[in-house]
This record gives sequence, C-alpha cells and structure tokens, in this order.
Amino acid sequence: MYDDKKAAGERLLLARQEMPNADMMLLGTYRGFELNIRFDSFKNEHQAVLRAELSYPVSLGDDTRGNITRLDNAIDNFADRIADAENALQNLEQQKQAAEIEVAKPFAQEKELAEKSARLAELNALLNIDRDRSSSQDAPEETEETETPATRPSVLAALGEKTNQPEPVKPFRSYYDKDGDAR
Repeated sequence: MYDDKKAAGERLLLARQEMPNADMMLLGTYRGFELNIRFDSFKNEHQAVLRAELSYPVSLGDDTRGNITRLDNAIDNFADRIADAENALQNLEQQKQAAEIEVAKPFAQEKELAEKSARLAELNALLNIDRDRSSSQDAPEETEETETPATRPSVLAALGEKTNQPEPVKPFRSYYDKDGDAR
C-alpha cells in the first residue's frame, strides 16, 4: 500500500526492472483496477496494464511520478472514451438506417440495364461465332512436315563421338610466357 505517488512510482520502476520475462506480472490494484506490468516486444516498451472487464495498456517511462500520472490520466480519460464510443455507435446506427433505405429503393435504370445486357449477350455471341470461323480459316493445312515429329540430335551420341576422338596436344605454356613461346 502506497500513499505517496513518488514511492508508488519507484516501486513500479523497480517491478519493471525485476521482471523475469515478458509475461504479464500482477502488481496489485490501483483505483479499483487490477494493476499488471508487461513488456510489449512489438512496441519495445514496458506497459502497465489496468484490468477490469477489459484491459487498458499504459506505456511506462523512466519518471517515477510521470508513470503514476499516466495511470491517473488513463483512468480519468475513460469517461471521454465512453462518450466517443457512444457517439461513434450512434453515427454507425444512422449510417445503417440510411443504407437500409437506399437498399429498399428500386434501381432507377433497371430497364436500361436489362436492354444493354441483352445487347451485350448478342454481341458476345456474334464475336464468338466470328472467332470460331476465323480460327478454322487461319488454321494451316496439315503437311507431311507437321505430321512427322522432328528428331532431335542425341546428346549422348555426340558425347560418345567426342570420347572416341583423341584430344589434340597443346604445348605447355607458362604464365611467365607473354609471347606464346613454350620455354
């Protein structure tokens, strides 16, 4: 039990230093909330976590009084956060009602869409017929060359021919030999 902010802040910093690992560690309670401490590896920072029905992380710094002030500000800010959430919910409800009204309205260009879709289907059918005709006309007539498969030279046969031939003798050349004479 700490009554002084400085002493409570010092104990919070000491708990941060004594953390055995990155897991959440229970410290006690603060203003009706369960107070935990953890290391957030994603943000690379230590955090105090106020828990009730939900968890509320608060970044910790190096100042003893500053950490307690951060906890107080987080708790005092709950009323504003609740008001903001209620306003956002009310806004979403209004957007939902407006969207339901728009969905219930008939599509104004329904007749025009049906006509254009029918015309598109006709054009696609004509294009497919023309494509089928042109592909059959463009196809080359089969000749003897296309009917017989082309033979590829055998790599193994070429290697066998090379091994049967004697390798030419090259004269010895030293790296000191600049004009190409063997010395």
